[in-house]
Amino acid sequence: MEIRFQRVFLVTLIIGLIPLLSTKALAFSAVKTVPLHAEKTFFSVARIEPDGGAPNVDSDLGDTVTANIERREVLEDILDSENFEFGVQLGLISIEDFESNFWVSGHFAYHINEYFYAKALYGYAEAGETSFEQLANVPPLLTDEQRKLSYYGLNIGYNLLPGEVFLSKDLAFNSMFSIEVGGGSTEFAGNDQFTVNFTANYRLFLTDWLTWDIGMTDYVFDTTITGKSKTTHNLNFTTGVAFYF
Repeated sequence: MEIRFQRVFLVTLIIGLIPLLSTKALAFSAVKTVPLHAEKTFFSVARIEPDGGAPNVDSDLGDTVTANIERREVLEDILDSENFEFGVQLGLISIEDFESNFWVSGHFAYHINEYFYAKALYGYAEAGETSFEQLANVPPLLTDEQRKLSYYGLNIGYNLLPGEVFLSKDLAFNSMFSIEVGGGSTEFAGNDQFTVNFTANYRLFLTDWLTWDIGMTDYVFDTTITGKSKTTHNLNFTTGVAFYF
């Protein structure tokens, strides 16, 4: 009896596996056939011309379509090479012991490379009265000629922080923050004094040849006007324009 049941079970199992095996065989055959047909269709449709022109597309009906690609000529930006700079500034200078006074200056600079530049500077101001002269009834400490202050010197500058200023979403200007250090001579109160200056300068490039400059400078020199020698710090704030050529 058990042997009869085993035979019936085996026959039923074999009959059930035959359709499954047939289905898998058909699926495997389809997978192998599709890439071949796709590859054949691809190579029959797209053909690259030997002369490097646009590819032609061949359909089964024998029609030929030529791609019409519009070529566009792109020009690179022409970079300016203005290495020379000429600028004028107006502002105020606080001459120690002599109030704040109007200042006018001009400079000529040569940009050595992207980072360093050399600048020749000349500035002029006329000193006011000291607090002692204003409070006490005494003769003036300096003559009108001696109150004239002039400075000339040479600075070395370093472009530290290039950037951009956005005035709106569609309007932006390049900018540059730089520092300078230099030396020169100050003629004041009838004496010529060696002067060291430290400058922070911010430039806004309105065009590729015109900038708006804002600067802050400390002119350091010795003086004996008050009767004893001392080192004075004379702060200077300026704004102006510079031209590049």
